[in-house]
Amino acid sequence: MSNERQASTANLDGSLMLAGSSRPAAGFRAEAVVLNDNVTGMVGRAVWIDERGDKVFSELQGEGTAADNKITGTLVGGTGRYAKAEGNYEFSWRFVLEDENGAIQGQTVGLRGRIRARSTQAGSNVEKAR
Repeated sequence: MSNERQASTANLDGSLMLAGSSRPAAGFRAEAVVLNDNVTGMVGRAVWIDERGDKVFSELQGEGTAADNKITGTLVGGTGRYAKAEGNYEFSWRFVLEDENGAIQGQTVGLRGRIRARSTQAGSNVEKAR
């Protein structure tokens, strides 16, 4: 094992479904750009796009190794009905496959958090993901 500093970038995309007894049953296309560094951890940005084209933006921060990691996301706004979104979420990432060209496949594990999409009209709409 090398003691040299290692860094990599990744563009990730896939489906995100918030479903279950305490979730809003909402589907999104998710995209993220991340920088991994074995000394300082992972930083990145993500966007979730719903069926209407409305977007939720978040900042990502990660720590740990590929085998044991924790990633946290902090919502920083959005467009349309998510224009004033706020909240946070966390999950672990599990690598499933990596091919010889560097393409990876993986999945999130243990996604949980709280999202508040404040309405621009009177009242507010609260959505939870656990």
